[in-house]
Amino acid sequence: MLTELLVNLGDTTLASWLRQSSIGYPLISSAHILGIALLLGAVLILDLRLLGISRRGDLSMLAPILSRFAAGGLLLALITGPLLFSVQPAHYLANTAFLLKLALLLLALLNILLVHRLPHWQALLEGQKPTLLLQVTALLSLLLWLAILLAGRWIAFV
Repeated sequence: MLTELLVNLGDTTLASWLRQSSIGYPLISSAHILGIALLLGAVLILDLRLLGISRRGDLSMLAPILSRFAAGGLLLALITGPLLFSVQPAHYLANTAFLLKLALLLLALLNILLVHRLPHWQALLEGQKPTLLLQVTALLSLLLWLAILLAGRWIAFV
C-alpha cells in the first residue's frame, strides 16, 4: 500500500513537470545539494568541536548557531529530496543505496532528537564542557552523516 502510494508520486503534475522541464530538476537538485552542504558543513564543524579535534570557538556560542545552519540545511534537503524522488519513485524504491540512505537518515534524525533532549546538551549551551555521552553522539553523528553522503552519491551507481 505504501509502496503503491509512493510510486504514484511519479504520476503527479509536479513530477511530470520536473521530468519535462529543462530547468526544474537541475534547480531542485542544486537546492538539495545546497541543503546538504549547509547541513554537513555545520554538523562537521560542531561534531569535530565536540570531539575536541578542533578547539577554536566557545561551544556555548557555536552550538546554537551551527545547529540553526544544520536545521536550515536539513529542512531544505527534506523539502527537495521528495521532489527529486517523485521523478523516478519506482527506480529509487528498488535502489539499495537509496534505501540505505533512508535508513541512515532515520538513525541520524533519532540521534539529533536524543542529543537535544539530553540535559548534557543544555549544560553545554550554558558553558559546560561536552560530556563523554555528547562526544559519543557527536562521533555517531559524524559517521552517520558521512555515510548518508556516501549512500546518496552511491545511488547513481547502483
